[in-house]
Amino acid sequence: MTPRTKRILGKSIVVTLIAIVATFGLSFTARLALQMPIDWLSWVECTFIPILIGLPVSAYIFAQSETIRETCDKLEKSHTALEEAHDRLNFVTSHDPMTGLLSRGEFIARMDRNRDEGECDTLLLIDPDHFSSINDRHGHFKGDEALVRIAKALVYTTRPGDSIGRLGGEEFGVLLRGVRKAKAITIAENIRRHIEGIPWVKGKQDGVNVTVSIGGAEFPRGADIQNVLRTAGRCIFEAKQRGRNRVSFEYEVAPLPDVGGQKTRRRFE
Repeated sequence: MTPRTKRILGKSIVVTLIAIVATFGLSFTARLALQMPIDWLSWVECTFIPILIGLPVSAYIFAQSETIRETCDKLEKSHTALEEAHDRLNFVTSHDPMTGLLSRGEFIARMDRNRDEGECDTLLLIDPDHFSSINDRHGHFKGDEALVRIAKALVYTTRPGDSIGRLGGEEFGVLLRGVRKAKAITIAENIRRHIEGIPWVKGKQDGVNVTVSIGGAEFPRGADIQNVLRTAGRCIFEAKQRGRNRVSFEYEVAPLPDVGGQKTRRRFE
């Protein structure tokens, strides 16, 4: 006998016994009040009628109750599994699979938050110096390892409320919430020094020296996202032009040349 059947039978027997006792009480009380005799037929009626009617009816009701409960349990488990799948899918679509940082789309969405009057964030763009040479000399596996370690360094050197994302290729972004330029420069310098001091590979011959150039731009209330990104990108270009492995919040870049009606994109590494 299954546990489900035992539960149904047990509950049905209890209900049937209560029905028998109640039937005896009502029937005998009525007979005594009406001065009717209590014979053997009265005992049979009060015993078997509740059994013949109450037991199957109660068993059916409790069986349906068990079915409903089991269905609710299955629905609850399905709902929990669906929520977990949704959370996993949301994480996959909003995070970079290699570094675990925010994806470009999610990072841009975080930039587009509502800011109070006078509140200002600061955007940092971080780009490794001579990154292609790491892939050329040590292979793409070592290049991927470098990106992962840079990502960990960014998480370590920033605050829990800041947003960190991989914006594409080897470029990273950090949105410092409620931070002005002066403090942002200090944080950016900490990031640069931390990455520069990472012991990448043991041994002089196979050593990998990774540095980053960082460009920053304030993001005041109402500012255009693309303009802020362009400003920070130009600051990175300025840092590269000045020798790399440095932080820049100022830029002086000539307009990009117009070739065939379209501006060419200047590539730096």
